Amino acid sequence: MDIEFFTRFLAAFFAMLNPLAAMPVFLSLTEGEDEASRRSMAITATIAALVACFAIALVGRQVLDLFGIAIDSFRIAGGILLFSIALTMISGARHTSNSGTERERGQMERVDNPAIYPFTIPMTVGPGAIATLIIFSEQVDSVAKASVFAAVVLVVVGLLCAALLIAPLLDRMVSQTARTVSIRIMGIILAALAVEFVITGLRGSGLIGPAVG
Repeated sequence: MDIEFFTRFLAAFFAMLNPLAAMPVFLSLTEGEDEASRRSMAITATIAALVACFAIALVGRQVLDLFGIAIDSFRIAGGILLFSIALTMISGARHTSNSGTERERGQMERVDNPAIYPFTIPMTVGPGAIATLIIFSEQVDSVAKASVFAAVVLVVVGLLCAALLIAPLLDRMVSQTARTVSIRIMGIILAALAVEFVITGLRGSGLIGPAVG
């Protein structure tokens, strides 16, 4: 197993989906629902997230090719996007690409079943997660790496599902301080990975030379 690919993808993808941060969002969107309804919405959101992630991984490169976008250009753009999201995570804010604008949040409050929209898309599988999936799927060049990629997606989405199912209980057990610290730590990790994406894209485009030493 490619340990380096596994750990890099796991860190980036977990930081984007962030099950701990997803809990209070899910609870607020399902406020007033009974336990059975919340459980049903959690399962629906999990299935929708899995389908979206694998669909993006399978057709993401084809979409880029359709628009004539080179993968290195996408790495640079994706790195910049992920870095801006990381900065908001470190500062404790929520990026509008995932949380939505004020007008969009107003529309979200009127949605009867928020499991797919807005929770799964764009709050969970948003632009940052899409960029992460496409960038790492491009590195899949063997059956072994494909298995690692699928395993990471299954593990992270599985953790998200578990967090949503026990959200009412876990929300009382996990303090706001713990959630805040975890988000900031993941923001720092994501920022470092984003910088690496940009550097790799610049090297691939020939704009900077290879690493020395």
